[in-house]
Amino acid sequence: MQFTDKLDKSTPSTYKIEVTIPWNEIDSAKTKALATLAKTTTVKGYRPGKAPLNLVKEVIGDQKLLEEASKEVLTAVYQELIKKHSLKPFLDPRISLLKAPQGTEWVFRFELALAPVITKLADYKKIAKEIGGELKKEDIWVPGKNKEVKVEDKTKDLRNKKIQLIFDRLIKQSELELSPLILEVEVSRRLTSLYDEIKQLGLSIERYLESKKLTPESLKKKLEQETADLYKSEFVLEQIADKEKITIEDKDLETIYKQAKSDKEKALYQQNAYVYVRLLRKQKTLDFLADL
Repeated sequence: MQFTDKLDKSTPSTYKIEVTIPWNEIDSAKTKALATLAKTTTVKGYRPGKAPLNLVKEVIGDQKLLEEASKEVLTAVYQELIKKHSLKPFLDPRISLLKAPQGTEWVFRFELALAPVITKLADYKKIAKEIGGELKKEDIWVPGKNKEVKVEDKTKDLRNKKIQLIFDRLIKQSELELSPLILEVEVSRRLTSLYDEIKQLGLSIERYLESKKLTPESLKKKLEQETADLYKSEFVLEQIADKEKITIEDKDLETIYKQAKSDKEKALYQQNAYVYVRLLRKQKTLDFLADL
């Protein structure tokens, strides 16, 4: 595939690539697309795949043909761009058509969201020790009991509280480079899901927002912040796990597999092993922080 490209790295989290494709590549792709579509296009008086291409083209229309040709060209170009620039995009690219005159070169813009990156990792060991010291000075009142319980008792509730406090401070003091494309896609997904849930409850969007004292704009900002914090939390824990060489062994997974009630269920667990690896590694990292 022949084309020229210009890579813009001015935004670290989102690369932009302007691609110019000569008309002969577009025209060649149109010919291939026509041959492919001819196999399934119905033309009166002919069996599928047997009609003359000029008649098939009349049925399909030039617009449809160009759309199919563009898909083939852009797929090929994208794969070559990934190899050429050694890119590791986090999402499918956003592709914009800049110029598409008939009979001459076409120009597209690819926008690629790169994986989120922790640009500043808070001193998690220092934070854990600070939280531990703060908790030791507290007296915890347990409802329903007429006594004070000291933090040194290491109850489950106190451990969970320590983890949450460490986690909250870690998120606040760490910094994440997050592509606006990722944020936009995720917020759009969450908004769609939320609106569907609201409709299923028989409520209007306006009534829901009013009950929450939100506007469409403030709801969007709220979801943007929640999404950014979610990504930050995931990548902060992942970086800590990498630094501390926290791994998941086969015996850890076996503990999960033993919970299966049938061979079929166990096989399903094994197929989704990567999910359990992520969850178990996250929990091990939280336990590591709690024990500091």
